[in-house]
Amino acid sequence: MLGTIERTGQLLKLFTLETPVWRISEMAQALNCSTSTTYDLASSLVQIGLLKQSADRRYEIGWRVFEMSQVVLGSSSLQAEARKGMTQLSRKFNETVLLGVSAGGKILFADKISPKQSLFNSVSPPDMRFQMHCTAAGKVIMAHLTEEERESVLKEHGFEPLTPHSVPSRIRLDEELAEVVTQGYATAYEEAVIGLGCIAAPIVDYSGGVLASLCLAAEIDQFGTHFEAYRRDLVQIANQVSRRLGGLIFD
Repeated sequence: MLGTIERTGQLLKLFTLETPVWRISEMAQALNCSTSTTYDLASSLVQIGLLKQSADRRYEIGWRVFEMSQVVLGSSSLQAEARKGMTQLSRKFNETVLLGVSAGGKILFADKISPKQSLFNSVSPPDMRFQMHCTAAGKVIMAHLTEEERESVLKEHGFEPLTPHSVPSRIRLDEELAEVVTQGYATAYEEAVIGLGCIAAPIVDYSGGVLASLCLAAEIDQFGTHFEAYRRDLVQIANQVSRRLGGLIFD
């Protein structure tokens, strides 16, 4: 049994941001196992939800891992500290505030505080993942990836627009990501959802690495009217959360 557990752990470790999708032959080669043994193990993991198989017989992380990650996030200092700031922002502006994390090369909103009437509630179920380049929260994380990591994300998930307002070209995306690093926040104007504007700022760790992004979403007319207030308070609270987590922040 111990050998099976070890092989399971080794197989699951193959699924990273850089390599989120695998074929049986690729996994077998990486694990130095036979194809039949690897197939049996992968099939067992599909049955319990740790992996899922696509129509073209490729494998990726399954729903059960997402569910387990939610438990970890829910008990972690990141979630606890972020929620304090999220609550403060949502109460002040009566708008949706989200905690965005990287999940398989996409952006997952792992926590959300939202007024019942929010437009975001009608378009985003709890486990929905968005392409990074179409969201402010995703741009924040993408801006701090290495060039190799960024290329891997775009190669895997493509550059398809979600709306007519999504970033139109790779050149423009690179320009925006450079601006994110310089100004300390990202914006998205109806790029993922028509009628919705978003602004996001990074939550960083002790090394300056981005742990997550704090994001405020509002209907586009409100977003334009109150943008400066949103920006000021969001960046300030994201910095406060980072400091409480030991993050390296320079004002």
